Amino acid sequence: MVSSLLVEALSSPTDVLNDLYEYQDKTALGDFPQTVTKHFSDIFRTDEAFSEIPALTTARSLSSYRDRALVRFRAMVQDTSPAPEMYLSKLKSGKCGGWGLFDTLKGDGKEEELDYADLRDCTVAWAVSVPGESEWYAKSLDGECDGTDGPVQEPPRSHKFPIPKEPHIGVQIKIYNVLGNDTPKTAEVLNFVGILTSEPLHTESDVSIDVPTLHVLFTRQHTLGITSGVDTVRVVDEPVPNSEDRRQDLINWIAEEALGGDLDAAEWVLLTCIARVQSRTRSLHPPSLTLSHFPSASTSTSTPTPTLSHVLALLLPLSLSVHLSLDLLNRVPFVPESKDEDLHSGLLQLSPGTTIVINESGVQEGQLIERGVLNVLAVQNVMTSQTLSYKFPFSEFSFPTDVNFIVLSQGSKSALWKTDFTLPLDSPTSNEFYKTASEIRLPPAETLAAFRQLIVSAKTGKIEVGESTSQHIQDEFVQERKADSSVSSDDLKQAISVARLIGLSMQEKEVNIKVWERAKELEKRRKARFA
Repeated sequence: MVSSLLVEALSSPTDVLNDLYEYQDKTALGDFPQTVTKHFSDIFRTDEAFSEIPALTTARSLSSYRDRALVRFRAMVQDTSPAPEMYLSKLKSGKCGGWGLFDTLKGDGKEEELDYADLRDCTVAWAVSVPGESEWYAKSLDGECDGTDGPVQEPPRSHKFPIPKEPHIGVQIKIYNVLGNDTPKTAEVLNFVGILTSEPLHTESDVSIDVPTLHVLFTRQHTLGITSGVDTVRVVDEPVPNSEDRRQDLINWIAEEALGGDLDAAEWVLLTCIARVQSRTRSLHPPSLTLSHFPSASTSTSTPTPTLSHVLALLLPLSLSVHLSLDLLNRVPFVPESKDEDLHSGLLQLSPGTTIVINESGVQEGQLIERGVLNVLAVQNVMTSQTLSYKFPFSEFSFPTDVNFIVLSQGSKSALWKTDFTLPLDSPTSNEFYKTASEIRLPPAETLAAFRQLIVSAKTGKIEVGESTSQHIQDEFVQERKADSSVSSDDLKQAISVARLIGLSMQEKEVNIKVWERAKELEKRRKARFA
């Protein structure tokens, strides 16, 4: 049975807001934003109820939503630098203020005095569609779109989206509940639920423009991999059934479709994609990978996008393909930069969990200007430290990232970056490296869904090194150091990192001797290719 509260909230959130205000204890009006948050979040607390809220997607024009419609927007917070905005919490009529509700401050031709006790602050931010979000993943969260009333309009302030010329939605966010330490953070992905309007941009500039504005009623955390819908990918504590066979099938498919049958290369790609920041204090960051001797696209190829990028888009919730060139490096900003008190986005301003595939085949001889050099350094910094610098007129701040890198190099190593691992391809002459998305041979739908579940489960899973295995690893390390003094603690840390990733991909909860030996064999085969 459908709740009447849910129907009312969906049909007219403004009426619900006004009714709440009317019955609010007038001695506790300062707590009204918290009351609003609790009321609406309780109505839509279940996944089934939450999915009833229309979603903002690029498949539908914003103009097709009615004014003050209740919508949800899964978005990356792009800019939190705007100053708080003041609003009148109680209108002259005695009705509710805020959430886009206001009345004129003039009566009989004279400006009426404000009651400053009724002024409150609301947090203002800018949010954009999640960059690099795969189509299949978006559909699993938002469902199929009913279509649009016409072509999707060019989003306002497109400079605030990381990927140039990519379709997206950009919205001004206004949050009325005092969140304290829970205030949205830059590059964080949240589900914003609120009332959609069009209002002037909150800015210090004298130029006034109207932009889509979402007056937030409540927010909901977004956890990578936990979805609702037909193509569900759920993270569960129990191991994935037949995980070993499924893992090998996944590696086989990646190798056959995108890497000329190179199984080791496919396994390294899988391990790189499921990695994440384990500890910032101990610098346990995702390892970066270079696939060297990667062939360039032939002149007859219609697209410079590697097949690997298409395959990963079918498997990963978040991925980005970058066809590198000198023009791109010299022209496109990779780091966010504030200009005229407006934060412009950069190519590396991405949400946690994104895998970036950088194809160096487009880089020809030429000169890197200052921006190009800074872009190269920015990529290396994110690879090494998992932090991204944001530039402001008189300062620079670093924000944490959690991004994976796979570099495709035509030479024996990356021409621009030092990655943690380099693997020469075993069959670089295959014609399988550049295919269009439609040319990829897909596995059965249930198999593809199983591949996705394995990847997401591994990426969000936890694994520890068993006590006996830890002692075994230490004893081996001591013996290796005696035999070869060049072996360092960094080598040990990388080896343990690979073992953890292999264990996660096998759905193990603990790194055991078997997993450790598999990691050693994989690394041994990698080094053998350089011989």
